[in-house]
Amino acid sequence: MNKAIWINSLKVLGIASLALLLGLIISQFEWAALSAIIGGIVGIFFLYFIFTFPKFGLYAVLILSFILPILGRYVPSGIPFGLAVDILLVLSILVLFIKEYKSLDVSRLRHPVFLLMSVWMLYVVFQIFNPLAYSFEAWFYSMRGIGLYQFLIFMILFLTFRDKKDLKTFMYIWIAFSILGGLWAIKQSMFGVSAAEQRWLDEGGAVTHMLFGKLRIFSYYFDAGTFGAAMGQISLICGILALSNYFSKSKRILLGVLALFFFYGLLISGTRGAIAVPAVGGLVYLILTKNLRVLVPGLVVFALAFSFLKFTTIGQSNYEINRLRTALDPENASLKTRTVNRERLTLYLQDKPFGGGLGTTGSWGNRFSPGTWLADFEPDGLYTRVRAETGLIGRNLYVGIWLVILFLGGRLVLKAPPGKNKVYGMAFMAGYAGILMANYGNSVMSQFPISTTTFISLYFVFALLDPKVQAVATEDLN
Repeated sequence: MNKAIWINSLKVLGIASLALLLGLIISQFEWAALSAIIGGIVGIFFLYFIFTFPKFGLYAVLILSFILPILGRYVPSGIPFGLAVDILLVLSILVLFIKEYKSLDVSRLRHPVFLLMSVWMLYVVFQIFNPLAYSFEAWFYSMRGIGLYQFLIFMILFLTFRDKKDLKTFMYIWIAFSILGGLWAIKQSMFGVSAAEQRWLDEGGAVTHMLFGKLRIFSYYFDAGTFGAAMGQISLICGILALSNYFSKSKRILLGVLALFFFYGLLISGTRGAIAVPAVGGLVYLILTKNLRVLVPGLVVFALAFSFLKFTTIGQSNYEINRLRTALDPENASLKTRTVNRERLTLYLQDKPFGGGLGTTGSWGNRFSPGTWLADFEPDGLYTRVRAETGLIGRNLYVGIWLVILFLGGRLVLKAPPGKNKVYGMAFMAGYAGILMANYGNSVMSQFPISTTTFISLYFVFALLDPKVQAVATEDLN
């Protein structure tokens, strides 16, 4: 009994001493110490789960890709939270090759999709030697979103995601955070922004998010462009799934309601380019159905929607409708400015086939090479940015790779037998095609969470339909 009391007393004394030590450290170093302590605890937690469950790292990256903008706005500590994505991805791959090197089926990495990712990553690495590049640091920060993440994510997917049940988990996470995004957006629209969001607007966000006294709704995402495109993508996917007879009536109704809810989020974002996601994606879906009874009515609906926006003034007093109409106006001042900028870029790149180097445009350019021509050039779309930084050769390679993947996935869907797997394939390929088009006006596929959701959903097209990647289980996904 005395021994037990003695042991318990030591435990209490140890905990009290540790608490006192932590208190002294925090009082001395304040937020830096607290952040380091919390970061260490979280790091140990993540390390344990990554070692125990190899897929955990990628699921953590998926969730983190949604909450990064929240951390950036509500935890103004200067901590580079984005580097956590790099750490999680690299740790996941290291653990895979250390812990499961005997059972890893690396032959799955010979799939055309991953080989294409490897080709682009090699070109990105080659950009280190671009004589016009200003610094390795600029290259490092810039290449992560445009090359490294997609390479590592597809590697983990091909090596670990072999169960069709993973798709359910992925969809639940995606839809849950999208619902949160939609509700957050409605809150912003009806009640205004929070103090943290107002601070973000005051620090520069208002330049692009306050137009004629009207707030472009950005929800908790990085910006309105990302929010609008993300809502367009998930709205389209839910809408296509809702049209399928392979799901129960109650599930189809729920998916249909969610599709409308997410589409409303797109409208209030005030992002004109985001309408390309359901528009182009919807057309791709109609083609993939190979069904004239679906294709013809669908084309009629598209023609009516286009005519409504292009040739009428109905609903012109509504801000969201008016904003969408400007996307179809060739005389729009914003469109003309973009055209002029691209012409200027063409002249600048005449003798620069490999571009000005990664990290030389936009915010990275202003940070690492201020005052240069490219630093002052604001790219208005992902493809324009890629052309500016990697040249016409890089832009053509980049776009070509994604178009080849679009062709490979589309061909798989067209050849697939009827079933839920095919429906998922059509939905994901349609969403992917829409994002490819939206990249023309905004850098959406290099931005979280769209990049993560697009890469994972694209992988599942092949995991569900391609015998070379076939997920474990023979039945259709329920």
